[in-house]
Amino acid sequence: MPKTFPSPRPRLGFFGGSFDPPHLGHLQLACLALKKANLDKLLLCPAHHAPLRPVPPMFSGEHRLGMIQSICKVNEGLEACDLEVKHGKVRYTYDTILEVMELYPKHDLFLLLGDDQLDRIKDWQEPEKLSKIVHFLVFSRGPNRSDIPPIPNIRLTFMENPLIDLSSTIARGQLRSGKLPFTNLPLEVSNYLQENKLFPLTKKHS
Repeated sequence: MPKTFPSPRPRLGFFGGSFDPPHLGHLQLACLALKKANLDKLLLCPAHHAPLRPVPPMFSGEHRLGMIQSICKVNEGLEACDLEVKHGKVRYTYDTILEVMELYPKHDLFLLLGDDQLDRIKDWQEPEKLSKIVHFLVFSRGPNRSDIPPIPNIRLTFMENPLIDLSSTIARGQLRSGKLPFTNLPLEVSNYLQENKLFPLTKKHS
């Protein structure tokens, strides 16, 4: 991936999502974005409840943030972001990015998202305003590249990532099976689940 645009300013990435739970695919994409987009730092921000997600997460926002923090401790360049969890309600990406801008006013912002979300970006809150303040880093979820949405002056780069046959739905299915080891999860997440007695799954934790 070429540098998206030259700038002497530090480059800050933002990767939001439910992370319910964070799996190896998330970690692989985060590390790829750090390297190929020349990011100085990448924020991983679990949502309290993603606006376009019809069902609530399996794990609480606090526990999903804890899992993210466990990953960031051992992966240089990744940092947990609590801006959405601490609000305790549905938050739109645009509003969170405005908060990030206040915290990092000297940074250029890069928003990591899948091409499935790029196809739905017209349904996001304030997509045109968001496009003016971030550069999108788009990773592939399937063999066909998405069309560039008809948003004036949108800035984006397709990451050319390897396709990852893994999702949080698959990871939750593995957890529900009650089998160890957790082959779809980073070791730190696996340890967090067991140390916090979130596995085996019970109704209390769902």
